[in-house]
Amino acid sequence: MKHRAFLIILLLRLTYSVSAQNYHGTTGLLQVPSAEMAPAGTFRGCATFLDKRFTPDQFNRDGEKYNTFTYAIALTAFRWLEISYAPTLLYMHRNGKKDEPLGYYNEDRHMNVKVSPLYEGKWWPAIALGMDDIGHFNLIKSGANGNNYFQNLFIVASKHFDIKGFEIGAHISYRYYSSQANSNRRGVAGGITFVPRLGEKLQGPRAWLQRPRLIVEWDGVGVNVGADVLLWRHLFVQACLVHGRGFTGGLSYHYTIKF
Repeated sequence: MKHRAFLIILLLRLTYSVSAQNYHGTTGLLQVPSAEMAPAGTFRGCATFLDKRFTPDQFNRDGEKYNTFTYAIALTAFRWLEISYAPTLLYMHRNGKKDEPLGYYNEDRHMNVKVSPLYEGKWWPAIALGMDDIGHFNLIKSGANGNNYFQNLFIVASKHFDIKGFEIGAHISYRYYSSQANSNRRGVAGGITFVPRLGEKLQGPRAWLQRPRLIVEWDGVGVNVGADVLLWRHLFVQACLVHGRGFTGGLSYHYTIKF
């Protein structure tokens, strides 16, 4: 019984070290945030391919959305604070001139922050508040163009349940996108995560494969299905099918600095 209790505690601790929204670095599901937080001192460097269905509707060229790429760096500065910086490539005419060829000649750069005023307990969920694409915030932005493509405020709750060694996580959030062009994404989003019970050789913190996680989420527009896993303790791999049609996936490097 003591051995089993130790394994359960270990799984729950690992939850906070490897779950991530790979496309902008902070912890979360696929496109939807969670209230999970990585241990203090955790650094992440990420690179991701984004299907056009994954990005906000404001992210387009001449009204047409496009696939793109993003990279990010992130740090859990304290147990209750995560920050990240995420440039996303813009598909546009070179030098902004329509007679020039099209390509990924520029990038949108944005910062994200998440704080957790309440950690998960036996009877209550973790709560987190955050903002993606920090910048000058207007309650309503009518224009479809300009900066702050990803800008939204969110509040999210997460609760995990252990069922005979299997972990099920429930996550629900409310997001408010400032741009009218992204108004269809305002409102409730959330998802379910599932972590299977691993064999004894894969329970330890030095196992080469840790925490394969299955994810189903509602992003406010459609359903995304995906999975992620931590390999060799540092390489995080995440992939998903966006709205049943588009692939998004990427890699990140995770390392926790010992304070």
